Amino acid sequence: MQHSYHCHPRLGSGMHGPMVGNQRLHVRQGEVDATCGYHCVLMALMVFGQVRRNALIWDTRDVRLEALRKVAQRYYFDGCEVEELQQQLAPYAERVHCKELRSRVAERTFDALEEGNLCLVCFSTERYMHWVLAVGVRCEAGERSDLLVLDPAMAPIPLVPWNAMLTGWASKQPRRVVATVSERVTIDAVLVLSLVAQAQEDE
Repeated sequence: MQHSYHCHPRLGSGMHGPMVGNQRLHVRQGEVDATCGYHCVLMALMVFGQVRRNALIWDTRDVRLEALRKVAQRYYFDGCEVEELQQQLAPYAERVHCKELRSRVAERTFDALEEGNLCLVCFSTERYMHWVLAVGVRCEAGERSDLLVLDPAMAPIPLVPWNAMLTGWASKQPRRVVATVSERVTIDAVLVLSLVAQAQEDE
């Protein structure tokens, strides 16, 4: 069976895994800090060109990034749900639109990714809740089947612009698949992130 992979057009890859231009994209959370959502937001903003990687390391007096950090600090070690992620994205509202999918979630997630958007996906098991950033779609024989994701809990994979998958998305039997783990998950929320159109910005 033929497989094809379709990622966000700004995404590339290198020896450090996913790249945006000449910037390494993947940022990895700590083992116990419960900041998966925050790290996914940072990666999404880098893909959209709203944050540069060096701003995460050096103080560049980025007012929006500083506001995001202040919000994110409230949820360190506690994790965050949809409302808290929306609060983190609020400083970028003029440039990045955030919308939660509430119906036809599987189909509309595929559509959003194919339109050049990104999706923050929250899933859970009996043991934990986790956020990942969906950046593309895997197809089997021309049919959309799985999500290609960046998982902040896992290391990047050299020469590959994603490091995990949510398989079975089309069949609504999703599994988190990473280098060493394959497990059934329940999808709790999907947030579609899109760049605000230039025409809207000028109004």
